[in-house]
Amino acid sequence: MVDDNRDIREFAKRFLETAGWDVVTAADGAEGLRFYEQHQSNIVLLLTDVMMPNLNGWELTERVRGIDSHLPVLFMSGDDWSAHQGLECVAKPFLPAELIAKVNLVLNGKPGSRNTMFVT
Repeated sequence: MVDDNRDIREFAKRFLETAGWDVVTAADGAEGLRFYEQHQSNIVLLLTDVMMPNLNGWELTERVRGIDSHLPVLFMSGDDWSAHQGLECVAKPFLPAELIAKVNLVLNGKPGSRNTMFVT
């Protein structure tokens, strides 16, 4: 999970781990990309904020998808997503249940599944 806001990273990580996923965090897109390049075989989802320093979420996604075009991506943003049809997003602020359901939906196509490993 990549977000430049430490509180959001810790909040989301705690609830996703409680739901059964392994979660690794990065503080910006550049750090997230370095981690992905080193550990890509263990990563099943990119959960990223859109607006970040060093490498924003769009740029990070483009770079990661250049390596693995099939990696699921879930964006987090406080912006209006109505113009971005077809992209998966969870709106900030979000409740833990909303984030968990959206991750499950992106990974499994089902909001209630809990058996998928989550690492990024």
